[in-house]
Amino acid sequence: MTSEVMADAGPKAREALAAEGARSGAEDQASRPETTIVRKGVCSARGRTENAVNPPPSTSPETREEDRKPTTPAFEHDILDHLLEGCRILDFDYRYLYVNEPAAAQARCSREEMIGRTMQECFPGIEQTPMFAALRRCMEERTSGHTERDHVFPDGSRPAFEISFVPVPQGLCVLSVDVTERRHLLGAIVHDSADAIISSSLDGIVTHWNPSAERIFGYAATEMVGRPIDVLFPQQRRDEDIAASARMLRGEIIAPFEAVRRHRDGREIEVSVALSPIRDFAGTMVGLSKVARDISEVKEARRELLQAKEKAEAAHRELESFSYSVAHDLRAPLRSIDGFSQALLDDHSAQLDEEGRRLLSFVRGSAQLMARLIDDILALSRVTRSEIIRSRVDLSSLAGAILQRLRASASERAVGSAPERTVDVVLPSGLVAQADPRLLEIVLENLLGNAWKFSSRRAAARIEVGQFLRDDATVTFVRDNGAGFDPAFAHKLFGVFQRLHSANEFEGTGIGLATVQRAVHRHGGEVWAEGAVDAGAAFFFTLGDGEQTR
Repeated sequence: MTSEVMADAGPKAREALAAEGARSGAEDQASRPETTIVRKGVCSARGRTENAVNPPPSTSPETREEDRKPTTPAFEHDILDHLLEGCRILDFDYRYLYVNEPAAAQARCSREEMIGRTMQECFPGIEQTPMFAALRRCMEERTSGHTERDHVFPDGSRPAFEISFVPVPQGLCVLSVDVTERRHLLGAIVHDSADAIISSSLDGIVTHWNPSAERIFGYAATEMVGRPIDVLFPQQRRDEDIAASARMLRGEIIAPFEAVRRHRDGREIEVSVALSPIRDFAGTMVGLSKVARDISEVKEARRELLQAKEKAEAAHRELESFSYSVAHDLRAPLRSIDGFSQALLDDHSAQLDEEGRRLLSFVRGSAQLMARLIDDILALSRVTRSEIIRSRVDLSSLAGAILQRLRASASERAVGSAPERTVDVVLPSGLVAQADPRLLEIVLENLLGNAWKFSSRRAAARIEVGQFLRDDATVTFVRDNGAGFDPAFAHKLFGVFQRLHSANEFEGTGIGLATVQRAVHRHGGEVWAEGAVDAGAAFFFTLGDGEQTR
């Protein structure tokens, strides 16, 4: 028996059939009971026409009945009796030599009613079915095969069976499994699917149409089954289905694709389509299965998103143009205002009274404030537009360098006036972050600058930088013991031009924390603050998925 034939049977069936094949191939026929039942002029298991083997067949009823009895040993019967599959052994006249209990139960009769009778006697008309044609082919050609059969019983029930044919020396072994429940389950999946599931023949005739196909395309199953599927195609795409069938027949794999189809009311709808071949048990392609999903809303959303993207890009270009104007066109007159005001004070101070000099100083201060506002707005704009390039940043070194610059700047301003400030800085070594170095520097410059500024009125100012873990994310913080803020107004902290302290108390433009928030959000992180009036403030931030813990 070939390995292909053995592979088609179940494990226990293969064991029994292998034993049968071994016994049939033995040369010493006299040393064991005869196991091959062959009739004169009938093709044997070896594929040639032979006369009956010894002893010659008797014509007496008793002998014929004896010939019909299964000749397998008891232990092989025991194996076949305990198969979960239905198992029948037919001789070359399609007469039942052996039937196990599952096979009898599937046929709804007893083993005794079947053994010794032909299939045609047990099931009149079965010889006209495709199943019997497949069985006859396997019997005559001595090949294995598979098929499915829906059997209609007198009570109207219609169970489905998956059937395998395996050649054996006596004739043919028929194995069957009841797949009714499995078919109903698959049918329920197809019926209840939210996608349109359609099957068609190779020439494009619809053979199945599920309820979602009706919902998506507007046609009822009664309108579409038996009708060409190209009714769904716009005129210019009528040949698509036939072309797809031809490609699959050539063995090509067609990836899911997007297409346009026509609804019953004439409107065009956009669908995502997946095609797969439908094959019979012999592996021959007999049709196409199509799964279609209505993506009209998705496509519309994509179009709207694309339009929004184009508008955003246009606004981005306008912002760049505005930034260029701010950088080059507005700064020049501001420098002129500041410069000429300073010239008046330097060269004509004696001609001005105290009020005149005060007003000129106010003009200079306003021009300088406007220049700082322009610089901060440009910084905010650059943070919004810049590309994020993450790398490992030594946060301790970066914060230390910024604090050194703040200390040096404060020392320069203190020369000849107030004494130099004393600030206690707590900055552990080994703080790191996975971030864009330039944007992280902007964040720390603003947070440390604010901490330095708002703690300037403390005799013993204290600034602390650190990190801790929260929900597996690294949180970096900057804390000071300065002026603090009213928690009721914390939601205003990160708004552009939002200030919780007047310019007379602390200088600034009200853009710094907005820039911090924008830079942190560009990293996919969060930023928040805690504080109280005259009790200091703490600002916390994370840097999204790219952050690393210490």
